[in-house]
Amino acid sequence: MKRIAIAVAIAGVIYALAVGVGAVLYATGVIATGATNNNCANFKQQIADERGIDEQNVPQSEVSQRTRTCLDGHELTKRDAFRTEYLFWSLWPGAISGVIFLVWPRWSRILRAQQDAEDLVEGSKLDAGMQEHRDEMEGASEG
Repeated sequence: MKRIAIAVAIAGVIYALAVGVGAVLYATGVIATGATNNNCANFKQQIADERGIDEQNVPQSEVSQRTRTCLDGHELTKRDAFRTEYLFWSLWPGAISGVIFLVWPRWSRILRAQQDAEDLVEGSKLDAGMQEHRDEMEGASEG
């Protein structure tokens, strides 16, 4: 139970830090409102199809211009940027860190058991090799 409480505290602190940063950016008016994802079409292929040319011959400047126009259409309000980027997406780092904290002891035991098994196999190979060497030495001393 104590471990779960610590994991929740870790997640809470990480979330609070991210929301705090977002709140400062929002309050000061410097929060980024540009497009945070690119769901614009593949303009290089689109331009090539329109002109009937190969994609390699499409001017990069035209692709850049169409992409910029598309991304400008995805401008967020400051409130939306704060809500989506800081209130919602900040949950994930905290949650992931909390889960890692919870599963780490089990994962560590699994890795330790795996290493012990590998050492045991390696040790048995060494023992077999030593026995073979002893047998060779005894055979050489008898002859």
